[in-house]
Amino acid sequence: MIKVYVSLLFLIFVISGFFTFYELPQGRQLHCPCPSYPLGTYINGENMINMNAEAIINTLIFGIAAGIVETSIAVIYGSIAGLMGGKTRTVMVRISDSINIIPRILLLLSLVLIYGVPTGTSLKANFFITAVLVGLTGWANYARQVSEYLFTSSGLSEIVSKTPFSLLFFSNKEEIYNLSKKFIIPAMIDGISTYTAMGVIAGVGDPRFPTLTTLLTVASRYLPYWWLYLPPALFRAIVIVLLYLISDNLK
Repeated sequence: MIKVYVSLLFLIFVISGFFTFYELPQGRQLHCPCPSYPLGTYINGENMINMNAEAIINTLIFGIAAGIVETSIAVIYGSIAGLMGGKTRTVMVRISDSINIIPRILLLLSLVLIYGVPTGTSLKANFFITAVLVGLTGWANYARQVSEYLFTSSGLSEIVSKTPFSLLFFSNKEEIYNLSKKFIIPAMIDGISTYTAMGVIAGVGDPRFPTLTTLLTVASRYLPYWWLYLPPALFRAIVIVLLYLISDNLK
């Protein structure tokens, strides 16, 4: 089934990519769905098919960027902790646990205020800097799982203190690679979900890279115009569900 899920996600990506660059006719502002505009028009008159397509692409890009950062740090940190063992592992695990205690959204919003630009109703923040920050604050939980798995697998806990780290790393490189595959998609989902929370709470977004979160945040001020938020919410649900299904099959 994983091939079906991947194919569907790839199809969504291809179609969205096409309509990101192929602009359909615009119309008057907030035109309701009709044969000429199947998904209606946006607050600036832009065709909602184009808006949703671009938002899907940017949402996936954000998830990939945040997911790569989260997974890379988690696997490197967790591998060191799990393979080194002893007091090193204890200290590193406690550090990752302490990071998990910090209220993540509040921390991120505090950081965004440093480089973001308040507009009164939202907070403009660089798309890629935000993705990196989301990744830098979300790796700790995955790192602990990597550490626990490597430390307890194959009786490693009994020999770890007597074997050089480099030898342990290369002898377990296949497992480390598999862990990377296991966590990359959950990390993507975490990144997308965290960005959604930041958008809902404080209107964080980058106008140059509108995401499904951006559309939903803007639409909250135009509730009678259902086509501004129902299709983006549906597309977001489809993308997230497909990512979950792919992740479950990879496990």
